[in-house]
Amino acid sequence: MMRELSNLWQSLDDPEYLHLLLEPLPLFGLGIGLIFVVASLLMAQPQMKLLALIVIVLSCASVQPYVSLRVKSEPRVLVMQDAGYHKLIRDQTQLRSGSAWLYYGIALMCTISLVVTRSGKGFVFLILTLVLCAVGFTHALWLHKKECEVYHRNIVRYRAMK
Repeated sequence: MMRELSNLWQSLDDPEYLHLLLEPLPLFGLGIGLIFVVASLLMAQPQMKLLALIVIVLSCASVQPYVSLRVKSEPRVLVMQDAGYHKLIRDQTQLRSGSAWLYYGIALMCTISLVVTRSGKGFVFLILTLVLCAVGFTHALWLHKKECEVYHRNIVRYRAMK
């Protein structure tokens, strides 16, 4: 048992493993945050709205370490994959890196929403935040699907070029 726990703690230093842990956070954080923001509006619960916006900000902030760890782990991942998939893996890494700005924008909009929530303009920013979160959630879902197509060949609709 202690050996397994020791191996687990050592795995947390491995960029290949750590980036896999961080990969779904934006998807699930935006989804759960979006549900709770809508619920907080329907039930008029400002504490729930506050918590939901914080969850969204934190999940969007996880993109930066995720992209950094993914870039770090890419050389070892490429060694373990078929050569026909190398371009797809590199393209997916570039796609992940290039779309980080969307998550930063969502985090910024949520932060503005948190700050102006007490003013009369807070509702307008909250609606903008909801729209941006819905766009971000859809984008995160699409990225996750692309990731599955690259790494889980049972989902693949294309063939590797050899």
